[in-house]
Amino acid sequence: MKKVLIALFSFVSIMMFASELNVLYMNQAGYSPKEMRTIVKEFEEKTNSKVKITYAPYEDMHKNILKSAVSKTPIYDVVLEDLIWTAEFAEKGYVMSIDDRLTKEMNSDISSAILDAFRYNDKLWAMPFVVNFQVFFYNDEILKKAGIENYPTTIEEMTKQMKIIKEKKLVEYPWSDSWNEAEGLVCEYVWLTAAFGGDTFDKNSKAIFNEGGGLKALEYMKMLLDEGLANPKSLDMNEDMTRDSFVKGETVFNSNWPYQYVKMQENKIGKMATLPVSESVKDKYDTVTVSGYQGIAIMNNSKNKDLAWEYVKFVTSPEIQKRNTNELPIWNTLLKGEEIKNNIDNIDTRAKALSHSHHRPRVPEYTKISKIMQFYIHKALKGELEPKDALDKAVAEINK
Repeated sequence: MKKVLIALFSFVSIMMFASELNVLYMNQAGYSPKEMRTIVKEFEEKTNSKVKITYAPYEDMHKNILKSAVSKTPIYDVVLEDLIWTAEFAEKGYVMSIDDRLTKEMNSDISSAILDAFRYNDKLWAMPFVVNFQVFFYNDEILKKAGIENYPTTIEEMTKQMKIIKEKKLVEYPWSDSWNEAEGLVCEYVWLTAAFGGDTFDKNSKAIFNEGGGLKALEYMKMLLDEGLANPKSLDMNEDMTRDSFVKGETVFNSNWPYQYVKMQENKIGKMATLPVSESVKDKYDTVTVSGYQGIAIMNNSKNKDLAWEYVKFVTSPEIQKRNTNELPIWNTLLKGEEIKNNIDNIDTRAKALSHSHHRPRVPEYTKISKIMQFYIHKALKGELEPKDALDKAVAEINK
């Protein structure tokens, strides 16, 4: 009873002494600015507060959060947190733990696999917001023109189909992807490594991707470039650019986050499926993906932590999430409900992909590790280093 009264008093206090929240959000995957404006307006009316959202490209998010974290006067109260930053932000004290604010009911209604992505040292540092993972997109109309009846479910089958499409000159480059020297390149490499039966890191966060599936993945990426199956512009493309290439009909296959599907629907082009795997692992599993979950975190130096938590609760609530038909909700009760199953396209595909997620390592120095991987993988794709040499150098530098 005492806890209830305290919580009620806290909420009433927020209502009486309204203030402004500053929120940093990414203008890419997840909720669109238009959707966020609607959500924020509802929150403002409910709490008699003001919310200012700053949108930034993914590439600028990390540095903007760091800048706010070390400022005497915080720039942001609430930030979008990529799961790969959880360990770093927790270790450095940039964000606050929310364990004491999460109710038992909330905790039990979210999959542990999703919650654990934002745990570090047994504490929860962000509230899951968007369950993001990569899926496979294909242009079914071009496949029909090529005389191909079904989309590929294996890497080998996909390669054969790309060669047929190229030989028939239906498109110049059947594949395009986000292979610029950025985090997106690591994501693409992680799922491909898994598709060839490998892991990038072991259970102790030791890099092991210079052999097995990791080596096969990079060799495959380089082969696609060498044989003219992958667009060479992929080396400079980010996720938005490869999405746009697909929507324009220039690309037959690509892997990307589910947000690409929104543009596909608008332009009535292509379909979604789970990512293919190598025939060598087909008897173990028939798809893989890489996770890119988004969480909402409260900055430790925020002066409005109570209002910030009310905002976090509101934007991640079942009431809000069930209205977004482009993303899987974090809540188990919604996932099991008929309303979501009827409203979200490709829900079975998305659910299957989610159950085959591979994660990047949760370590405080992840940003540095990722930069090393990006540098050497990109060098190999540009032909400046042989794949094996590039990966050996990357692993040695990470593990030293």
